[in-house]
Amino acid sequence: MWILYRCWKPSTEPSAIKCQDKAKEQAKVPHKVTDREFERLRYLQVLVNNSWPYITKYLEKFLRWRIQPLIRSRFKYLTNFHFFDIDFGNKAPQVTHMRVQSDPEKKQILLDLKISLNAAVMVNVGISKTIMAGVKSVKLEGTLRIILAPLIPDVPFTEAVNIYFPRRPVLHLQWTGLTNLLNIPGLHTMTERMIVDQIANFMSDILFYLQNALRIHVLEARNLVANDFFSKKSDPFVVVRGGGTVGKTRVISKNLNPQWNQTFEILFSDLPGQEIEFEVLDKNVQRDDSLGSCKIAVPHVLKKKFIDKWIRLDNVKSGELHIKVETLKLFSDRDKLEKVLNLNKRPRPPKSEELSSVALYTVIQKARGLPVIRPKKCKLNPLATVEVSVTDTVKRTGAQINSGEPEWKERLQFLIKDPRGERMQKN
Repeated sequence: MWILYRCWKPSTEPSAIKCQDKAKEQAKVPHKVTDREFERLRYLQVLVNNSWPYITKYLEKFLRWRIQPLIRSRFKYLTNFHFFDIDFGNKAPQVTHMRVQSDPEKKQILLDLKISLNAAVMVNVGISKTIMAGVKSVKLEGTLRIILAPLIPDVPFTEAVNIYFPRRPVLHLQWTGLTNLLNIPGLHTMTERMIVDQIANFMSDILFYLQNALRIHVLEARNLVANDFFSKKSDPFVVVRGGGTVGKTRVISKNLNPQWNQTFEILFSDLPGQEIEFEVLDKNVQRDDSLGSCKIAVPHVLKKKFIDKWIRLDNVKSGELHIKVETLKLFSDRDKLEKVLNLNKRPRPPKSEELSSVALYTVIQKARGLPVIRPKKCKLNPLATVEVSVTDTVKRTGAQINSGEPEWKERLQFLIKDPRGERMQKN
C-alpha cells in the first residue's frame, strides 16, 4: 500500500542549483530518436516470418482468454459469446522500419519496430453453438516496442524481454454477417475498441510496476466544432485514456464552450513512450462523433511535476482543451496518511470527484480446491476468473482453464479514497 502525495509546489524563479541539476538531468536523458533515424532492415522480416506460427498461437489464446471473457462480462445478453474458428493465416506482419536506442544508466536496450499487417483471416464468433458473424480481414499498423532489460553479463545477457505498443495502434476489422450480431447497439464499435485497448495496453509485468500516479483535471474546452445541423451546437464529453485505464466526463448538452471540472487519477509504470490521450466526442444516439483529440507525453509530465495548459485539438477545424495534470508521489510511510487526507478535503469546485489518498497493489497468484466441472461433448471448457472489488471499483483477472488449481499471477491496482472505511472483496 502506498500513500499518494502531491510532489509539486509553485515557484517563481529556479535557483542556480536547480538549473545545474536540470542540465545534468538533460545530459542523462537518452537521445530522442526521430523517424529519420529509422533504418530499413529487410533481414528482420525473415525472423518475423519464421516466428509467425508461434505468434498466431498466442493471438488465439489472447482472444479466447482475454477478449472473450471481457465481452461476456460487458454485455448481459452475450454471456454465451464464443470464438469459434480462429485462423490468422500465413501472412506475417511486414516490418517496415526499425530503430535502436540504448540507456546505459537503466541497463536497457529499446527496439522500435514499425509493423504493418493487411491480411485475410478467419475469425468466427457467435452465441452458444451458432456462428453469427466473423472477421475476414485485419489491417493493423503501429509501432511495437521491445525492451531488453536489465542487461546482465551472463547468457542470455538480459533478465527480461518486455513487448508493448507505446501508442495505440490503428486497427480495422472487416466483418461478415455482422447484421445478425448488431441487434445490440454499440457492439461493433465496443468490440473493436476493446481489442485495440487490450493491444495498446499489453505489456509484461515482470519488471515494470505501476509506480507513478498522475491526477488529471479535465477543466473546459472552447471553440468546439458544431455537429448538430439544426441547433449549431454539440453535446461534448471527453474520454481520457492512459495506463490501461479509460475515463469519461459527463455530457454537456448543446454547448461549444463546455466546462467539466472533472478529475481522473491514473497509475503509470516506468515504461517509456507512454501517453495520456484526450478525445472529445459529440454524444449521439447511434454513434458518437469526434470533435478532436490531443495527447500529452507521460515522461514530460513526470519531469515537469505540474502542467496547466490549453491544447489545440487535432483533426478538426477548431477547438482547444484545457487540462491540468499533476504528479503524485508515493509514500510507504503510514504516518503521512492523515496529512494527505486533510489535503484532499480542501475546498474544490462543485460536483468534483473525491480524491484518492492510497494506491493499493494486490497480486492474484493461484487457487486451490476449486470444483471442476467436466464439460460435456461439444461444450466449452470451464474458465476461472477472479473478481476483486474495492467499493465501486471492480477488476477481473484474465480467464484460465479451471483445472482445480488455476494460476493467474496477475497484479491488480486500486486507487482508494480513504482506506479506513473501504474493504477489498474477492470473488
